[in-house]
Amino acid sequence: MHRSVVVATLATAVAVGLSACSPLTPSAPDPAETTHVGLRVDVGQHETFSGTPIALSLTVPDGTTQMGPLVRRRSAPLLAAYAPVLAEAKRREAIEAATEAAENPEETTPTTEPPHPLPTDDTFSLLEEAPEPDTTTALLRVDGDPGEAFSEVIEQVATLVPGLELDPDAWSRFCTVAQGLYTGCTLDVTGRTTDDVGVRVIATVDPGNMRTKQSPAGSQGKPVMTVTLVQTDPPDMRPVWEALDENTDTPAEGERPEIAAPSPAPATTTPLPAAPPVEAEWPDFPVSRPVTTGGTLGTDRWKLREDSALLLSGDRPLFASILVERGVNADAVARSYVLAYSTAGAPTQDVIEDRTEISTTYHAVTPKGGPTVSATFTQAGRGNYIALFYTPPAR
Repeated sequence: MHRSVVVATLATAVAVGLSACSPLTPSAPDPAETTHVGLRVDVGQHETFSGTPIALSLTVPDGTTQMGPLVRRRSAPLLAAYAPVLAEAKRREAIEAATEAAENPEETTPTTEPPHPLPTDDTFSLLEEAPEPDTTTALLRVDGDPGEAFSEVIEQVATLVPGLELDPDAWSRFCTVAQGLYTGCTLDVTGRTTDDVGVRVIATVDPGNMRTKQSPAGSQGKPVMTVTLVQTDPPDMRPVWEALDENTDTPAEGERPEIAAPSPAPATTTPLPAAPPVEAEWPDFPVSRPVTTGGTLGTDRWKLREDSALLLSGDRPLFASILVERGVNADAVARSYVLAYSTAGAPTQDVIEDRTEISTTYHAVTPKGGPTVSATFTQAGRGNYIALFYTPPAR
């Protein structure tokens, strides 16, 4: 296993290009070279190698390197299911706090908070058990053969959801081709696992820009891959409401409607129809797209800050994984990226408190028909990270 040491952002930017030694015989580009000088970042400290768990039985495939932490989020349906019980928990807490303050006024002391505190408490900390994040994404640099890495992901999915009847050897059926070259791959399947859990798995490969002949920014001249697993079964809210009633003395406001048992989603697994593989070659783009400090991160509203280092990015899907200098309010940075698109309201926030990490996800509130934009700020032992995601409006 190798460790990469690269120079990344945080000071003056310099353009990456071919050597000026000779206009006729330029020197070969260094795939590990970046576009910045200044703070020296040991990229190896932010890499996770093959075999590392992603979610359920999925792991980082051979020939790839995970950049930054896993991005763990709660989906919109999960948040919507828990919203009523959280609102009720807050109502009861407010009543109990007011009652206690009235009974013991001398014990009430004002509390002060810093002007911009970092998120530390889980959004659902008032509940006996906060819902586990149901969406996990791994952002990967492909150091080996992209087809073999993609085939391994399909093999893992085939083992996890055998009802799909996936053939790992036919991985190229999920890829697109232009002029004899693979331009990208997308696997997007839904089914029930061997443990009867509803899941959706999305895996993508982005070799780079076919027009500019450049690999994605931060990829060290390599393709990039994403692997996302979403647990799709709706939560059973009956025990959650029961736990709230048992743990609080304040009664419910009115009659709580009867909650039915959730239905599995999907109910069954439908095998994928047969499709032939597609023969092509992988393009070789040894130079990554340069991104200087102040340069764009996939969209013209996102700029790379001088206090941040780009670890990895992709165009299909559009994402950027960023390391933020310690001491910088990375939560405010993440929110600022989302604010650039949240033109129809304040961004929504969800905080996930894990054993060793705290992840805060902001979603932009965009007009109807607008893009889907989010940023996840992860406080981890290795550093402070931001994962940006942008999905354009559906056509």
